[in-house]
Amino acid sequence: MSIRIMAMVWDAYPSGGSDLLALLALADWSDDEGRCWPSMSSIATKTRLSRSQAQRVVHGLIGAGFLEVIGNEEGGKPGATRQYQINLRALTGRTDATPTGRTHATGSADATGRTHAQDGSHPCGETGRTHATQTISEPSRTVSEPMSIDIGGAQAKPAHIPDCPHQQIIDLYHQALPTGTRVRVWNGTRVKHLQARWREDAKRQDIEWWRRFFAYCAQSEFLTGQTQPANGRDPFVVSLDWLVSPQNFAKCIEGKYHRSAA
Repeated sequence: MSIRIMAMVWDAYPSGGSDLLALLALADWSDDEGRCWPSMSSIATKTRLSRSQAQRVVHGLIGAGFLEVIGNEEGGKPGATRQYQINLRALTGRTDATPTGRTHATGSADATGRTHAQDGSHPCGETGRTHATQTISEPSRTVSEPMSIDIGGAQAKPAHIPDCPHQQIIDLYHQALPTGTRVRVWNGTRVKHLQARWREDAKRQDIEWWRRFFAYCAQSEFLTGQTQPANGRDPFVVSLDWLVSPQNFAKCIEGKYHRSAA
């Protein structure tokens, strides 16, 4: 356990919810250079998430540049676990925060949606339950709560509204929701809908807002195809144009697709 790394995560990580909890769990396992090698099942247990949810959260941290895989990218021999490096430079913005002789990437090959490694034993003691309990008690958004960053009505629009960065938003969607339909064509009504969602609220005119929005959507079993329809049909497959249509967008933010089935 590294108190130094945990303090850096608390002080500098810009998001919250499951992303923060997972990064804190990894920091709890790490050495003072931010290296650790927990199994995915161990991460899921410590963060109180399902294994598939933990995979998506870790995948999002890798795609955002706060975490990278530095060993056993393919899982290694049976029973081996991946080795992770918390990107200290991404947390502090200081070049001297990077461990000696190591260069960090803003992502890794895992960010393309590759299946995570098999579970294995963690050579370090996977204790630290008290730390996990402390993070749970902190005020954060859970998967059953609406997306609080958009509640309360639109804020006053600035005099100049920046152009909507369509490609950056598409890339964030692909990173956070790898099981969704990939965008091949982006024109017509799709462009208009995304442009409208960007312009209608000043909070959304920030690429970080969209990163958090897609991460929130990735916590929904329905939106990630994990809900089996009662009529025997195939599970729902989300798409970006579906998410940014006016009605569906509002329902996502209100938490409709995060509610447990009755």
